[in-house]
Amino acid sequence: MSVNHSVGGASLGEAFAACKRAAFFAPLLLVFLVAAQSAHASDAFEFDDSVLAGGASSADLARFSHGNPTLPGTYLAEIAINGSSIGREEVKLLEQPGRVGAVPCVTVELLDKLGVDLTKVAGLETQDRQACVDMGRIPSATVHFDSSEQRLDVSVPQVNMRQGPRGYVDPSRWDRGVTAGLLNYNFNSFYSSAQQDGAQNYLGLTGGINLGDWRLRQQSSLDWTDSTRNWQNRALYAQRDIQALRSQLTLGDSSTSGDLFDSFSLRGLQLASDDRMLPDSLTGYAPVVRGVAQTNAKVTISQNGYVLRETTVSPGAFEITDLYPTGYGGDLDVSVSEADGQIQRYKVPYASTVRMLRPGSQRYNLALGRYRNGLGNSDRMVGQFTYQLGLTNLLTGYGGVTAASGYTATMLGTALNTPLGAFGLDVTHALTQLPGNAYLPAQSSSGQSLRLSYSKTLPDLGSTLSVATYRYSTDGYYSLPSAMATMQGIENGFTTRPSSQRSAMQLTLNQSLGKHGSLYLSGTARSYWERAGSDVQYQVGYSGNTRYFNYSLSAMRSQDAFGRNENQLYATVSVPLGGSVSMSSSARFGNRGSSGQVALNGTSGEQNQYGWGASLAQNADNSSSANINGSYRGAFAELNASAGSGAGYRQSSLGVAGSVVAHPGGVTFGQPTGETIALVEAPDAAGAEVTNQVGLKLDGRGYAIVPYLRPYRSNTVDIDPRQLSTSVELKSTSTEVVPRAGAVVMAKFDTVTGRVVLIDLLPSKGVHVPFGTVVTDEAGRSVGVVAQGQRIFTRGLEEKGSLLAKWGEASDQQCRIRFVLPPQKEGSQPAYERLAAPCDPARDQSTAHTAGGESQ
Repeated sequence: MSVNHSVGGASLGEAFAACKRAAFFAPLLLVFLVAAQSAHASDAFEFDDSVLAGGASSADLARFSHGNPTLPGTYLAEIAINGSSIGREEVKLLEQPGRVGAVPCVTVELLDKLGVDLTKVAGLETQDRQACVDMGRIPSATVHFDSSEQRLDVSVPQVNMRQGPRGYVDPSRWDRGVTAGLLNYNFNSFYSSAQQDGAQNYLGLTGGINLGDWRLRQQSSLDWTDSTRNWQNRALYAQRDIQALRSQLTLGDSSTSGDLFDSFSLRGLQLASDDRMLPDSLTGYAPVVRGVAQTNAKVTISQNGYVLRETTVSPGAFEITDLYPTGYGGDLDVSVSEADGQIQRYKVPYASTVRMLRPGSQRYNLALGRYRNGLGNSDRMVGQFTYQLGLTNLLTGYGGVTAASGYTATMLGTALNTPLGAFGLDVTHALTQLPGNAYLPAQSSSGQSLRLSYSKTLPDLGSTLSVATYRYSTDGYYSLPSAMATMQGIENGFTTRPSSQRSAMQLTLNQSLGKHGSLYLSGTARSYWERAGSDVQYQVGYSGNTRYFNYSLSAMRSQDAFGRNENQLYATVSVPLGGSVSMSSSARFGNRGSSGQVALNGTSGEQNQYGWGASLAQNADNSSSANINGSYRGAFAELNASAGSGAGYRQSSLGVAGSVVAHPGGVTFGQPTGETIALVEAPDAAGAEVTNQVGLKLDGRGYAIVPYLRPYRSNTVDIDPRQLSTSVELKSTSTEVVPRAGAVVMAKFDTVTGRVVLIDLLPSKGVHVPFGTVVTDEAGRSVGVVAQGQRIFTRGLEEKGSLLAKWGEASDQQCRIRFVLPPQKEGSQPAYERLAAPCDPARDQSTAHTAGGESQ
């Protein structure tokens, strides 16, 4: 008779086989048991360490019996409320009696920052902002710390949250930044042998100082040739935000927004609403400047006599999309200077659009000072006040008054939102006292101007239609800029008064055709009193693509008051050649003949920081030309250059743009910046890439300038550590900053420096360090964990010191590793060094062990 022994229904043979399989899969089993805590954190487990192989059988698994508890300490973690991240902060984890593992300390300050309504938390004392809050006071609230992701997730019912609009950023997080000096520069030199004055040079400078809440700025430009030199002070002002009024206060030179009246410049005081302080869900405009260059050309964009932008473009169609908003009134004057001496000039309409506000929302602008224009300062005082108020979901009312020496204007208007689109209608009455001279008598002139605006978007059809302005003005009506120009002209001895504008219309239509491409149409028409005819300009264009190439067709026609027409037709085909290289061919037909060109363009570099292009062209006079251009976007500046030649001319250009910031840590060079910037500080992390901008890297001292940030918004700054030395470790690779407008905020990254060492533990009498034991340095900072085979991979070690391996509180459950590392060879940066040393009991720590063996 045979006897069958079984364990739980299985034979002993099957049980032994199962144990062998368990020993084989010991490492995977341990990982599974640790991960199981997420599903059964409240259950207790007992693990049989006899099934673990590879030196792990001595592992102390008792601390995993309730999952994977986190040790007490301070952790830099990502904070999230109801699934939405608010940034990274230090979080304390504390031991609590009767609890396995440490629990997060959620402070009163953190709850407030998370947007919890503290008045709804029963019995909460808010005086001590650093006191830990018992989350049981908030029904259904939960807190979870994920040690593997270094993330603290807080969940609070909506009824206990402060109610605010989407995109809301707590003003307490708005950072005014550090004291700093700034300088932005933009240099461009353009030479063509067809020019008589030699090279045309332009230098634009924007400098200033940030001190507390104030930002002092100065804007100027210098353009010169071999025979001329012109220095222009564009602006000098001090500015700060006023949070209580949701506005910006400017003292000095500034320009009005042009929301209602035409924009103008003044030297004095301006207090204006700043919608950027509103959340995204409750809230600048600048037009795109398009054109076509035949050669390497210089493009100059100006408004009201001030140069806003000057740059060099390569042959073919171009778009300039990065103009700073300068208000909503005042057309842009565009000049395209070709290498062969030809100059194209045209205007880009820049007029105000319909301004609807939410019910109860308001917007205002108060300005007082001396009138300024590009021809020089005026002695005439000017003041303006405008106000807009959202009355209902359908109706917004607005009005304003402008007064100057010899001029007053009042406006009253309304904006209406209807199913047919948004309409705006306003009437302005102006009274102008024109001076006299030897040829013209003084006179009083009054008139009215009626303006109608319309805008409509049809999402289902992919259409956007905007009649930005249709304005009709009676004879005798002057806007403030036209009145000031007329007065100045009379005072300078003009014998006739210029004719005033009678009507103006602007039409813009964008139509998506789905997979068949897109269509756009834009046009302007202007007529004047005491002058026959109209100035008319319109453009129509179509673009599409196929599997193999992209194509576009466009036409432009302009007609002046004398009936002279100029027509131009453009056709372009672009073929991707793989990677970042493409080839294009274009043709132009017009009154002056036809021309064509073929071009090859591309980018290269790990971040596409290099750009290049070459083209050949056949001109309207049957002559040919060749052009090349290149650009580089580096960590400390942006460079561009071009060269070309054709019948009777040679051309070359060079451009350099960048910034310099002086701050408490020194001086840092960077790319051209916008209004609001961040200064990255990561000591000893030279060479690491900042992923927010192409070509941006930390300099030799660990600083870099992030050139563009959104004010009053949460901006994430990331560092890519792949280029770092192994002796440098970033505690975090991402941080968030919330700057005020114009601020220079610090984005600080803590680093740990020290050598990377692989330690092989030698046998020591009476000591066997368990698998999974945490190893700390003399400061109590964790530097590694004991792995299988009694190995420790450590990071951040000094040249000499000791490490503590501790797997229990008893004296025989801890030991110390003493070491001395050899001096590093200059220029040598091995991946890691190796050290063999015993872990001596606390009673015997007299021997320091020196690294030997190999460096990897």
